[in-house]
Amino acid sequence: MDDLTTTLFLTKAKNSASPMACGDPLVVVAVDIGSAFSGYAYQYRTDHQKEANNNILCPLWIEKNNKVSGKTASSLLLNPDGSFNSFGFNAESVYSKMFRDHVNGKFRNDKFPNKSPSDWFLFRNFKMKLYEKEVLRRNMKIKDETGKKKLPLRNIFRESIGFFKRHALEAICKEKDVRSDDIFWVLTVPAIWSEPAKQLMRVAAIEAGIPRESLILALEPEAAALFTKEQKLCRQIQDGKVDLVLFTPGSTFMVIDLGGGTGDITIHEVQSDQSLHEKSMATGGAWGGNTINEAFMQIWKDILENRFTECMTNYPDEIHEIQQNFEIQKRGFGENTGQGCLSIPIPECCREIPDFKKKFEESTKYPGLKVCRGKIEFPNKIMEGLFLESIHEITKHIGGLLAKNSVDTIILVGGFSESKLIYKSMKESFPNIKILNPPECCLSVLKGAVLYGFQPQQITERVSRYSYGFSSRETFNPKIHRSERDFTHREGDELEDVFYPIIPAGETVVANEVREYKCLTAYLGMIQVELYGTRDSNPKYVHDYEQFKPEFPCLHIGDIVGEYESDGKPDNHEVLLRVAFGHTQLNVTAEFVVKGEKVLANARFELLK
Repeated sequence: MDDLTTTLFLTKAKNSASPMACGDPLVVVAVDIGSAFSGYAYQYRTDHQKEANNNILCPLWIEKNNKVSGKTASSLLLNPDGSFNSFGFNAESVYSKMFRDHVNGKFRNDKFPNKSPSDWFLFRNFKMKLYEKEVLRRNMKIKDETGKKKLPLRNIFRESIGFFKRHALEAICKEKDVRSDDIFWVLTVPAIWSEPAKQLMRVAAIEAGIPRESLILALEPEAAALFTKEQKLCRQIQDGKVDLVLFTPGSTFMVIDLGGGTGDITIHEVQSDQSLHEKSMATGGAWGGNTINEAFMQIWKDILENRFTECMTNYPDEIHEIQQNFEIQKRGFGENTGQGCLSIPIPECCREIPDFKKKFEESTKYPGLKVCRGKIEFPNKIMEGLFLESIHEITKHIGGLLAKNSVDTIILVGGFSESKLIYKSMKESFPNIKILNPPECCLSVLKGAVLYGFQPQQITERVSRYSYGFSSRETFNPKIHRSERDFTHREGDELEDVFYPIIPAGETVVANEVREYKCLTAYLGMIQVELYGTRDSNPKYVHDYEQFKPEFPCLHIGDIVGEYESDGKPDNHEVLLRVAFGHTQLNVTAEFVVKGEKVLANARFELLK
């Protein structure tokens, strides 16, 4: 650490006014960019005031075979120059048609006359690129579906959010006399994401044209918890009458948000004022529905080998139809329909592979496959095997949480939670706990995010997932600092790179709780303080040699930066920083004293390198 923050003085301050408060908006719009499916929902203030869950609107999207859905596919199609083309089911349809026309010799695009379909960029499942990214670069690039071209991930989120912004504005302004500045926006993010990942989403939304003062992030399982809290799901007998009621004060419930990419888990307790306290830090893992899709596609790769890879390269639209057909049938798999198999139409490119039928029906790795009348029949035993690893990981993790936390009810939400096998396995694994899969479970996050936009104060306590702090020095004490690790940090009579925490992982903070600390700044007019984070609840050093690195090492996740204008240097070269916790993201303000007078400075977290 440099000399900017060699001395720290930590104090706690009482709650301050929330810098994220949305006021009293006319309309709240929530946008959920999911790993597999995305969408938005909105509600007018007049409807919200009548009843919180009343008339939260979600547009319907038309998918394959004219089915309608409350969400559309998380597929973004960009033109060869990187400009927006289309999003969702429409993007997949446009992309497929381009390749079909190309194969038939009919492809032509007047705007890009010298380009072929492979020059367009199609991105799917891009949200997972932020999973477990604790350090992020602002211009981090990812590959498109061809694997040959790259664009900045920030641009991909910007264009995706921008699509929903335009779509929502058009729908709302068509319905009522509403202006864009009457709208408050909520963007959902997984609770297990790092602060840099959250900041990248926020930056992308602002670049998409959403005003920063009209934007808030909502944690996905928290949003689902808010929506769940407003539903009458609990059985109650009173005066001999059975009824369904809301969760009562003191009730504790676990929300398991199973989407396409991740499983996101929180535990909340209902308070007397109906607000929610988080009882355990958010946890989760890469257990989403896409793991099942990948395992299914691996069957084709294992059997057809390089010929299937060629099909993926030359006929991506046909291969994607396999994925689409499987996704539709996967949701209902496990129902007692009497069918012993799952049937998937065979794309034309695969039918042209020599001995295609023989390769499938004589597979020793996947016995029992049948090719019949243009479809492959996958036995239920093979299909159930695709779910086993995800189900095992989910139930194992939940079992660990339940060993430490008392829970009345488990609520399953998210698209993957619609799987009958998921619900069945949960009932079997935890027979003494109520397992509920409420109506509209795939829209719980979206609708709950709308509620959060109107009342962010409904989440009154959170548990920090990370330890945050700074690099400092302390006096070397030979009676205490006796390990080889300590001696590597010794510099004369001092220890360097000591982690100085402002909050440890696992600590509960109330909404708007502020931690104040002073640090030395060596430069006139500028603040730059390195911020470190780790999932370790008791970290010792911000840097370590390889042989001493703990399971969760400290990472330089970003900086607190800022500027100020003053005629003189701060008294004692000190700056007072106030970090606000208990929100869905970190916030910071700064204050100096110059010649005895307080001077406020613009300060912010810069977490994208």
